[in-house]
Amino acid sequence: MNFLKCFLVFVLLGIATPTCPGQTWDALTGFGTSNPNGVWSYGWGVTGTSFTLYTTDNNDCGDYGGVQGLVCWSAELYENTPLVAFNTTGSYLNWWTVVDPPDVLILHPAPDWDPGDSIVQWTAPADGTYRISGFFEILDTNPTGITGLVYRNSTLLYSGTLTGPPAQHPDHAGGREDFYFPQLSLNAGDVISFSVNSDGTFYYDSTGFNAVIVTPPNAPPCAVCAQSGG
Repeated sequence: MNFLKCFLVFVLLGIATPTCPGQTWDALTGFGTSNPNGVWSYGWGVTGTSFTLYTTDNNDCGDYGGVQGLVCWSAELYENTPLVAFNTTGSYLNWWTVVDPPDVLILHPAPDWDPGDSIVQWTAPADGTYRISGFFEILDTNPTGITGLVYRNSTLLYSGTLTGPPAQHPDHAGGREDFYFPQLSLNAGDVISFSVNSDGTFYYDSTGFNAVIVTPPNAPPCAVCAQSGG
């Protein structure tokens, strides 16, 4: 039911202000085999300016590295990059210079000769107040540096450069930067873009990422009620 219907129900029950539970979206658990996948979409481009959906759903994304259990969305410009990948094994994957944890999405930017950020987008399902938290972390044992970016539509919200410390085989990610926005007032259709930029060269740029988006209980104007279909 829409927000007006929610409000009327609460009025009829004698409650002046609608009370709605919070709702959570998680980039890791929301990763799927369709693109877009609900509120999530995966692609590449210049963050905040351009976005092209990945079209290749690769169920063996670590094939050239000799590992199994890595699935990804990719443009396949060079050895499956740029990409957004997911480790399906439930344990760490180690291949070449990369350490892939089971609790992150793996982002890798496009090659230097056709540069572009690897981008995960979330689209607000309703007007409301949202809380967003997340991180970027180095997954390569020989990192050359990346820049993690967060945009609201075309407006930069966060930029953080990571150059170290490096990841370590078999089960230690490297340097990490967190981002946190306690209250963001968003309109339905606003896009939050999370991305990894190569910060120079794209070599050794595998990056762990996750973001969690929450509508706090009673957040005006109650996004959960507003987005429910009836």
